[in-house]
Amino acid sequence: GKLQTDGAAPALMTTLKKDPVSEVRREALHALASIGAPQIGDAIAQALTDKEKNVRVAGIDLLGKTAVPADLQVKLLTTVINTKSSEEKQAALLMLGKLPVSLSQPVLEAQLNKMEKGSLSPDVYIELAEAIDSSKSTALAARYKSISSKLATDDLMASYAGSLYGGNPDRGQDIFYGGEAAQCIRCHSYGDYGGNAGPRLNGIATRLTRPQLLEALVNPSARLSPGYGMVTITGKDGKSISGILQEETATSLKIKSGDDMPVVIAKEQVQKRVNAASSMPEMRYILNKKEIRDVVSFLATLKE
Repeated sequence: GKLQTDGAAPALMTTLKKDPVSEVRREALHALASIGAPQIGDAIAQALTDKEKNVRVAGIDLLGKTAVPADLQVKLLTTVINTKSSEEKQAALLMLGKLPVSLSQPVLEAQLNKMEKGSLSPDVYIELAEAIDSSKSTALAARYKSISSKLATDDLMASYAGSLYGGNPDRGQDIFYGGEAAQCIRCHSYGDYGGNAGPRLNGIATRLTRPQLLEALVNPSARLSPGYGMVTITGKDGKSISGILQEETATSLKIKSGDDMPVVIAKEQVQKRVNAASSMPEMRYILNKKEIRDVVSFLATLKE
């Protein structure tokens, strides 16, 4: 490929089809693209049917970088969207959004139909939204907004429904430990590493569901973590108490005010409850939806 050896195309096609090593098949594809082989469309089609995902992903990536007709690109991408893994579907949708909307619209509408029926995997919600944005279709955008608004009990959580699944735990781990914007590890600990200003995250995936993990990132004041949040309770008897929420069950609250002994209050006796704003910053102002999706996926692995 580096030598631009035009005559190598037939041998490279054979290698792409028959070599037993997936890395070699992938590099044969890259070489075909590098020399501008006339059969690059056939090569990409071959790669998209490969048994190994790394070769298929390479084929998706090359679609937008080679002279493959737009209608053929749509056909190939549609197959990927309907049959392959989440990672491949995500990449294919992003690629689809860059193609003429006259060709991509039927495919995007089909995905919206699945989303409306609840049969579209949440793993690809974000990429579907980005593809629709790229298409510049106001009709598709309006329909996506209408459907996504029905996915949660409030507008904020509905807008982040695509961050529940489909993230990369390894990228999320990098953000948690090394992300300079979020700086999670300064306040939270896992194992023997991290700060203590926020709750320890060992076993967090066994205590919180994915929707709760997501809510804790985008709207941390919605739910107080026991031992780390201030609450003010006014009872039906008119008396008030403010303090740290130490424990909450379905029927009661345990509150510690200053040096006093903790007080247990039955929820049925509460007239008004006010949670103090969380000191944790709202990650929706710091991380994008894909990064939040990665962090949720990482936190969902912390079961020990």
